Amino acid sequence: MSGASRIQTLSWHVPETVVTGAGAMKETGGLVQGVMKHPLVVTGPHLFRAGIIAPVLESLEEAGIGYAVFHETESDPSIETVEKIRTMYEKNACDGLIAVGGGSVMDAAKAAAVLIGDGGRLQDYEGAGARKISPLEMTLMAVPATAGTGSEVTPFAVISDHQRQVKMTVSSPFLIPEMVVLDPDLLSGVPAGLAAATGMDALIHALEAYVSRYGSFISDGFAAQALEKIGHSLVKFVRTGDAEAAQEMLEGSFLAGCAFSLSRLGLVHALSHPLSAHYGIPHGTANALLLPAVIRFNQEAAGEKYRQAADLLGVKEQTDLADWIEELNRLLGIEMKWEIREEDLPVLVRDGLMSGNVQANPRLAEEKDAEDIYKTLISA
Repeated sequence: MSGASRIQTLSWHVPETVVTGAGAMKETGGLVQGVMKHPLVVTGPHLFRAGIIAPVLESLEEAGIGYAVFHETESDPSIETVEKIRTMYEKNACDGLIAVGGGSVMDAAKAAAVLIGDGGRLQDYEGAGARKISPLEMTLMAVPATAGTGSEVTPFAVISDHQRQVKMTVSSPFLIPEMVVLDPDLLSGVPAGLAAATGMDALIHALEAYVSRYGSFISDGFAAQALEKIGHSLVKFVRTGDAEAAQEMLEGSFLAGCAFSLSRLGLVHALSHPLSAHYGIPHGTANALLLPAVIRFNQEAAGEKYRQAADLLGVKEQTDLADWIEELNRLLGIEMKWEIREEDLPVLVRDGLMSGNVQANPRLAEEKDAEDIYKTLISA
């Protein structure tokens, strides 16, 4: 956690251009004019079929910019999907990537950008000793259609490797999009369940950044703003879809992404990825379900920061933060619907503790600690 007693060297990367506000996606064509001549627009099947990304495409057409569209990105995108994006990009002689969608879409586009520029297999760029990622050969734009992942401002892309049953992370500051559009109109009609899961993901990004052992005055500043925005808008956004709350959630998610890009995350994210890989639990839902137990585990090491975070979130005085999160999950309709098998615990623990986020957690966790946290889901 941040403090005055240690020297820190901070490397800070952010998008060059951020356009925010209702109707901002209609500015896409003007933003990329002179930068892209024939971009590939990457999106998901629902956004494409429902016509939700139509204003983006119309804006490109009005600016006289041709484009191709890849609309097959699934939730928790696979290596195979990333390869398909690369193939379509090269086949259509594209010169830029515009990702319009949630974290899955943005991560898939970012991962494809690596392969387009540097070639090889995506697995070559994972973990210690990985191939270095070169500066991207194209401009990357992100237009988030959910308020949660913060992928529009982070150097990470998380991709599912179904063969190994793991979620792999590719990371480089070159993966931070140069241009970002935050438009609450894109969030209209987002199902309540998806809004709840992605919103909790954003909240947890901010909270884990705020208590991180690698935190700094910069990450704390971003995280504090994010906690305040999300704490005061999440329930309203999920329940009503209110446009002002949607804008606050988009900005909160963006700020949380800025925070954890500097500080890393923590034990919630470390332990949630195996749950998604082995059981198909949506990422934000897995995070939300794990958070109360992780807060209780971390309490002795991060009690004061959690008290500060509770104030920022709007938690009433004397209310236990972990209890408040459990009640928030209930209000948002997030509940445990999956059966975690006790015989799977050794694999879940092994995979979870392999994450680099374990080292950023305010209290270091051992195998027994991780197992106990997973067991809270079995008894849920």
